Amino acid sequence: MKGGLYAVATAVLLGTAAAGPTNEHSYARKAFQALMRVDEAAAVENATCGPTTTYSTSYGEATLIQPPSLQTVALNSFTTSSALVASTSTPRSLSLPLPSFSIVTAHPSSSLVSVVASSVSLASSSGSSAPLVTGSKWCITYSPYTSTGACMTSSVIASDVASIAAKGFSSIRLYSTDCDGLSAVTSAAVAHGLKLVLGIYISDAGIADAQDQVSDIINQFEGDYSMVEMVVVGNEAIFNSFCSGAELAAFILSVKATLQTAGYTGPVTTTEPMSTLQANTAELCDVLDVVGANIHAFFNSDITAAQAGAFVSSSMEELATYCPGDKEVWNLETGWPGAGDANGRAVPGQREQQVAIAAIVAAAGGKSVISSFTNELWKAEGDLGVEQSWGCGHLFGQGSART
Repeated sequence: MKGGLYAVATAVLLGTAAAGPTNEHSYARKAFQALMRVDEAAAVENATCGPTTTYSTSYGEATLIQPPSLQTVALNSFTTSSALVASTSTPRSLSLPLPSFSIVTAHPSSSLVSVVASSVSLASSSGSSAPLVTGSKWCITYSPYTSTGACMTSSVIASDVASIAAKGFSSIRLYSTDCDGLSAVTSAAVAHGLKLVLGIYISDAGIADAQDQVSDIINQFEGDYSMVEMVVVGNEAIFNSFCSGAELAAFILSVKATLQTAGYTGPVTTTEPMSTLQANTAELCDVLDVVGANIHAFFNSDITAAQAGAFVSSSMEELATYCPGDKEVWNLETGWPGAGDANGRAVPGQREQQVAIAAIVAAAGGKSVISSFTNELWKAEGDLGVEQSWGCGHLFGQGSART
């Protein structure tokens, strides 16, 4: 990861820069270029700098301001540590408020604006103990499958759950009950005081094939559902044409009745992309105890990594309007891929993932399920080559996260 960022920084920053206070804006501009992709840096290099200049980057809008004696760089898309100040003394340092990025130093007397590599810590190691993303966290998705799709052993699951707890999450979202994952995850979660968001997965085999998962849940908890936060029936089942809205609504009612008879009194819901849920509110709203959606900023081609948090927050506000009765809303799957092909302004990658996840956690971490604990190599890559690459557990430090 280090090589990728610094190769760009070196290519951009080498050049002639005249010394002197009148070139403060130029130094700040070159320092800021160190955090841009090559195409963005080239655009800034050719821009005309005034006393106040705004640039559009993969991190959102950035403004360079030139007061008489200070150089300020403000990243408008971040609400914390929003101002960066460098004095007119030599050398000048700009402290950048992007997660785990370094100090960038401008040397007025030389032709080089350098990036101090020793203090940069990007998401490159799954074994890092220091969290690269901090803030309020609730839940992370977990699937008990190896890279080939086989079932993981209970010892591996126990280790993973311990790592999730160490990273500060309070809950784990499961998509189904297969692979003995429900039993193994539940046992480990009890040991670490974690709660569960349970899933009843509807596949291309249809609703009838999902019935046994209801029995699995009842048999696992035997009337004590104190660690179950909610039950999610289906995951994008309508979107994937595995069932209709009316069929899903009927199944949710059946699941609720069966679970209530077995002693479960918590919320039951489903989750779909926002547009799919909105198109099926007439069928679904009456049967949902809470309203959930999978809110993925990456699949909106106009949204950059830095804008992911704002996108999630505004989407949740919109979600709250879908069903009458002031039902509570939850973002039941969200994240950013660490590899794959670009979707317009939505660019996958390790640094982009770190920026996006940090923004999502800051904006809505307490109401969002982060996807996912590790990369899921058993999946098909998908149209943009991203479906395997949502693993982000390593960003939260403390303990291992398999890649």
